[in-house]
Amino acid sequence: MKKLSLLICLLFVLGCFASAFAMDQTGNWAVGGHLGYSFGFGDAFEEYGWSGDGLLTGYEDFAYQNKVTYSFWGNVRYGLNPNWAMMAVVDYQAGDVDVTGTVGDITGNISDTYHWTSVLGNLLFNVTPEKNTCPYFFGGGGLYIPNEGDSKPGINLGGGIEHFFQENLALDFGTRFHTIFTEGQNTNYLNVYAGFNYYFSTR
Repeated sequence: MKKLSLLICLLFVLGCFASAFAMDQTGNWAVGGHLGYSFGFGDAFEEYGWSGDGLLTGYEDFAYQNKVTYSFWGNVRYGLNPNWAMMAVVDYQAGDVDVTGTVGDITGNISDTYHWTSVLGNLLFNVTPEKNTCPYFFGGGGLYIPNEGDSKPGINLGGGIEHFFQENLALDFGTRFHTIFTEGQNTNYLNVYAGFNYYFSTR
């Protein structure tokens, strides 16, 4: 987590001290790549514990926790006008499952990894498109596809800042909040990200 924080700070400093260019995104296509880290909310990511209490003889003091970790995602944008853009996102999200417990006189830990891929369609609003540093907000929905199990629909909302330090290249960082519509539990997580967007034409 410390390494990710240092990377985000470094990218921000480099962007602030580089040459700046504003961009009218109307009719312009862009592609981007991002690296992020996630934090889970809701009962899907709570830590659970239980004891054998006679139901499972010899099994006691078990703890289970599901965590989300790093993510990689890419996007394609198309500018509808200076303020509004459409954005398609393909996102790879990884996670860990940790189980700790005692069986008889032996205490141990079992860890496993999992992932899912989300395919999302978002609508994005640029607050100050006439400036080289532009805050934005976005929202939309799509499908969350796990490596095991059934796919689920969900939504994401977020915001960030895009800073142009070349005519076609912008530093992009922000946060996204995801809700997956799973049955019987709340599956929510917050993703913090940093990356770059490349625009195919200049104004």
